[in-house]
Amino acid sequence: LNRVASSPTLDRLGLRDQAVRAVGGAGRSTTRAANSAGRRFAAAQQRLSSPARQRHGGRQQDLFDLTPTEEQQLLRDSVGEFAAARIRPAAGAADQGTLTPPELLEQATELGLAMLGFPAQLGGVVDERSATTSVLVAEAIARGDMGIGVACLAPAAVATAIALWGDADQQSRYLPPFVSDDVPAASLALMEPRPLADPMAPTTTAIKAPDGGYVLTGVKALVPRAADAELFVVGARLGDRGPALFVVQAATDGLSIVPDPGMGDRKS
Repeated sequence: LNRVASSPTLDRLGLRDQAVRAVGGAGRSTTRAANSAGRRFAAAQQRLSSPARQRHGGRQQDLFDLTPTEEQQLLRDSVGEFAAARIRPAAGAADQGTLTPPELLEQATELGLAMLGFPAQLGGVVDERSATTSVLVAEAIARGDMGIGVACLAPAAVATAIALWGDADQQSRYLPPFVSDDVPAASLALMEPRPLADPMAPTTTAIKAPDGGYVLTGVKALVPRAADAELFVVGARLGDRGPALFVVQAATDGLSIVPDPGMGDRKS
């Protein structure tokens, strides 16, 4: 962790404070989890006038080039060191216990992983949207352990989805906690328990409700961190409009979560 905390990438991305807290602050995870269990995403006092988006990045070249930039390489190296030093040694026990250690989730969050897809207007540290950057980070953290890596990146997936496609009200309500000291556990719920499930053709349905919201009906599978998630982005079919994404708080009535290991022997 000292090597991670001393990386020049943290200064270039403005993540120095988060890294320092990650090195010495893992003990707060239990208290933080207790506090966030009853979180309510209240309407923001200051509403955005329009959705905030990252600007499209990418180097304009005549040839297709996936060579990492200096910033991407530094970021990949820092995350890779964290994966090797902290995630890999914990992988065996996490697999046996089917549980990612909370302190690893805490440290990964405080390294700023949830902010990769965040617009700068909302406190993000990466001005340009780059799928290559996200892939490099995911690849680096998965070298420690792919299952733990998915759990660590789950909140980033939700924050990125809301940043990309959420309207001004949704961004104002749900995104600020992702750049706070108390980042919510969150997860995408796209896959379904059937062979060859296609996120673009969900069997989960959404029907407009009289109060202006939607009623979702269906079952999702392979939802990382579902048990402790406070917020979900759920894929469902909205009538003739086809697939759509819906923001669902974990405290919503009618939402139930059942353990269902994706691989290996199921133990009751």
